[in-house]
Amino acid sequence: MSFLRKWFGGAKLDGAALAQSSQKAEYAQIELLAGFVEARAAHEGGEQQRWNRVLPRPYAEMIELFQKEGWLAATPGGLQVTPAAQPFVERYQQRLAAEKAAVLPQVRKALAARDTGEALEIRRAYEARQPLGKAAWTGEEPQLSHSALTRRILFLNHWLLEGLSAETVTWLKGYAAEQHLWGTSWRLPLDEIPLAAQQELMKPGLDAVEAAYWQAHQLILFVENQETWQRCKGGDHVRRLEIVGPDDEHTCAHCRPILGKQFLVARAPELPPRDCTSLLGCRCRYEPVLESYEER
Repeated sequence: MSFLRKWFGGAKLDGAALAQSSQKAEYAQIELLAGFVEARAAHEGGEQQRWNRVLPRPYAEMIELFQKEGWLAATPGGLQVTPAAQPFVERYQQRLAAEKAAVLPQVRKALAARDTGEALEIRRAYEARQPLGKAAWTGEEPQLSHSALTRRILFLNHWLLEGLSAETVTWLKGYAAEQHLWGTSWRLPLDEIPLAAQQELMKPGLDAVEAAYWQAHQLILFVENQETWQRCKGGDHVRRLEIVGPDDEHTCAHCRPILGKQFLVARAPELPPRDCTSLLGCRCRYEPVLESYEER
């Protein structure tokens, strides 16, 4: 009977139950619905295919059912969640916030123990519970070597850390490692930055929040640049590296001339250069230049 109701339109959706369900196919429906809080067009074909793999019925049928339920309405800006469905979306968003708040301390505990492998497994388990395998705030699918690269941050000994106390260095590495582990970045509230770190990191023109963010960014970028350089040096398909990065009011006179330039791997300038005077620190990175067969 339930099969017949499904295909002949007799089934009714229970938004509250779907939002709290432990079954991915059920809460995925509210995840999809939440994507229309702001009016927008339907997803593109490729994204629809991804949704088809987790929804209990095809994407187009799901959208049509939402409209029949009065959960989605067509507006001049596209499809949008209706007031009737807003409570379900809010309940689901509260659930997501609680899950994020629960997983972050687990990762931080693993990183504090310098167990980046466990930290990455926690991230992957968390993302596996997301309908599309990725949370809205996390980065792209990590490479197999991701945890090893995160570990390098925790053991980093570089002039970027000169002049900082041991306590601030430990805190800063943890902050950078956490962001690298998740493949994304965020600025911390001021009260989450230790007072000593605030005082040591802030400088004229840059408050403690921004200073901590950009200093952590420097550590991440250095480790990633080193990985790129080492990987290219040991291979035979890349002979040159291009220096890429933003060219704006924070780009210093030392870095601007090398942006867009290509160098043989062995002769590529070290990044970050000690001569960089950018308030935010050097933001340059290596980009491998792949050779074509015509170049060989």
